Amino acid sequence: MKMSLKLLFCCATLGFCVDTMAQNVGSVGIKENLDLPVDAVGENITEEDAPEVVIFYGQQLEGDGFFYAVDRSGSMSDRGELARAKQEISRNIQEFSDRTEFGIVFFDSGVLRYPSTGRPIEATAGMKSAALSWIAAVGGGSGSCCQQGLLASLQFANFSSSQRKVVCYVGDGGGTGPCGGTGGESGYLNQTLQRIAQQNYQRVTINTIGVMMSGRGMQETFLRNLARANGGTYKRIN
Repeated sequence: MKMSLKLLFCCATLGFCVDTMAQNVGSVGIKENLDLPVDAVGENITEEDAPEVVIFYGQQLEGDGFFYAVDRSGSMSDRGELARAKQEISRNIQEFSDRTEFGIVFFDSGVLRYPSTGRPIEATAGMKSAALSWIAAVGGGSGSCCQQGLLASLQFANFSSSQRKVVCYVGDGGGTGPCGGTGGESGYLNQTLQRIAQQNYQRVTINTIGVMMSGRGMQETFLRNLARANGGTYKRIN
């Protein structure tokens, strides 16, 4: 009888120990799972910031780097197109967030840049205010050497750290005045397409806005080809 009671006690004790060990093991397992971060499985994914969205001559543009090349020849000034281009750019600048980079080029037979270093700036409140004052002071010029204007705006884009870069051209598509090159205006415009293709090694989007295009078939073809070759769009403003 004593032997049976002793055996029963040992079995009960052994069962308690085994049950306790199982609970401890289970607790450890639960604790290990809780210690794991939520995203422990798989790679961390960094989401890109949403691009800026601005309206330029009625077109919606998306990017985080915007660079402008605007014809300031006498005809642009005389017919009010220069004033409108300045207005469109100024509105864009006011809409930029401070993570946007930008640069501005006005061209005639020469080039005016903002900033003059040829390197883009961030759209902080101070930089935007200074740019707006500079734009307001730009007047008309003489000649229309679009090649150097486009190359200057592309230089801004190539120096930019932005991920989505957009160049916007505004003008009549001409290449007149002391612009250099051979073959007259046609040769100059063809040469411009070739130079842009060489320098646009970052595949920057180039959009073109054609103004005063009536009777300017060669110039309009140039603007269409320029946009098409660089992933952009052409828009004619009547």
